[in-house]
Amino acid sequence: MKTKRKTQFAAAGILLSLLFLLSSACASPVPQRFSKTDFRFFDTVSTLTGYAPDRAAFDKSCDLALGVLERYHRSADLYHDYPGLVNLKTLNDSAGEGPVSVPEELMELLQFGVEAYSLTGGRVNVAMGAVLSLWHEARENERLPEGAALERAAEHCAIEDLVLDPAAGTASLLDPEMRLDLGAVAKGYATEMAARALEKAGVGSFVLDIGGNVRTLGEKPDGGPWRIGIQDPERPEGVSLALSLRGEALVTSGSYQRYFELDGVRYHHIIDPDTLYPESRMLSVSVLTGDAGLGDVLSTGLFNMDPEKGLTLVEGLEGVEAFWILPDGSTLSSSGLEEHLR
Repeated sequence: MKTKRKTQFAAAGILLSLLFLLSSACASPVPQRFSKTDFRFFDTVSTLTGYAPDRAAFDKSCDLALGVLERYHRSADLYHDYPGLVNLKTLNDSAGEGPVSVPEELMELLQFGVEAYSLTGGRVNVAMGAVLSLWHEARENERLPEGAALERAAEHCAIEDLVLDPAAGTASLLDPEMRLDLGAVAKGYATEMAARALEKAGVGSFVLDIGGNVRTLGEKPDGGPWRIGIQDPERPEGVSLALSLRGEALVTSGSYQRYFELDGVRYHHIIDPDTLYPESRMLSVSVLTGDAGLGDVLSTGLFNMDPEKGLTLVEGLEGVEAFWILPDGSTLSSSGLEEHLR
């Protein structure tokens, strides 16, 4: 009996050992960190970083995210036609000609643009294309636009002249000289939609950095947060502040992005709807929130507001924090930002 019992115990031990080896062999490999850079969309650099069991799995996630970015990039394109696609250029070219049937992505962007106008009290206006086009030419040629030309263009920027009919799937520009520009909303909105597509696909540890529009997914495999830095406007390689994010977005608008200098004055790309010139009350504004689209809108809107007024707006929004860097180097932050410094 003793011999038989020992044999049974030995057999059980062998079986447990085999089960352990089998389970170890079937266990998921340790996630590795990968990164990829793309230059095709929204006239900026897109950097994708994430953890995956292998390069093939990471590349599959990148293809999904970049595919979403490409769709919205084409929809919001001001300058190019695409075969079989009605996009922003198509709509602008049809200004004053009646309703135009638009695809779902473009309708979403237009509706979001109207919401942005309301949220920011007109500080973000997607109907300012006529004015912004003059500043685009100015940056290209490094010369100031004529004041009279800006004033004439400003007469064709009424958001009310953009008429949307989501039920019919149509959009109309009532003013023949009106032009839309989705630059203040499209990149952030597309970043958020790409993040949501990744989440739906089960991707849980990833960072999208689309030209300064940063959207994190989940946390690192070790349970730690993503540490995201806010650039020092005076030092391109410097960091003014580093924040801990777990699934949030951090979006920055700054005077050091897309500018030219003339007679010692910097003219950047964020245009004040009132003055029709670049705003100079701050160097940068960063917005922390759960939605990259909302962060994009608010960072631009806050840049065009007095800091005190902007702080009041932020404090009244749930789940939104902000950080301002002023021209004299001083900073201002909302009340809940501190918890993200840890």
